[in-house]
Amino acid sequence: MKNNITLELLERIYNNVELSFGTIPFKLRGIKISHELIKATIEILNDETTKILPQNSRNAIKEKTPDGLDKRIKEVLNINLRTANIISDVLCDAGIVEIVNVDNPKTGRKVKATRLLEKWYW
Repeated sequence: MKNNITLELLERIYNNVELSFGTIPFKLRGIKISHELIKATIEILNDETTKILPQNSRNAIKEKTPDGLDKRIKEVLNINLRTANIISDVLCDAGIVEIVNVDNPKTGRKVKATRLLEKWYW
């Protein structure tokens, strides 16, 4: 990660998530939503110049996952679970990201992407 998130900002994000979902950690759609997953996701998005990444969620090992939020989460947390779409929904409900559509450069089709809202940049 280029710049680690401040503790103050991270606590505000955790509080927003807990207001929407209850105490962290919790399970949603078979995925454990943990402090580490939330922090990794926010730092990955903030490191991206545009603050947006395609979700590209795949039930595949990281080597077979196309570049995007899901692959980067897998790499940072050293996991092979599909998480980007689920953590994106959590953070969207908490008012931290928005779900948008972007063009897939290989296919020209629209794909789901996650954008960090400006209020949460650092």
